[in-house]
Amino acid sequence: MTTDERARIIEQLKPLLSRASNGRAKVDPLPEDAQIIEDVGLASLDLLELRFELEAAWNTQITDEEAISLKTIRDVVDVIVAKSAAQ
Repeated sequence: MTTDERARIIEQLKPLLSRASNGRAKVDPLPEDAQIIEDVGLASLDLLELRFELEAAWNTQITDEEAISLKTIRDVVDVIVAKSAAQ
């Protein structure tokens, strides 16, 4: 996966993060090392909504274990890349 492809995924994540947090997410800038809760500003309950948003956007299923492991934007991108490669 190229840097450009990862950047494109991050751009696609921005509106999903905003929807999952009811507009509270801080998405500009959105570096891969940003912590979803601490830096982006999602609440723990928002993570469930983010999971649903990711599943709908990429037409995939995210396991409970994968969802629990989503701590940074890099983690989210890595899961999306892995799911896309498996399809």
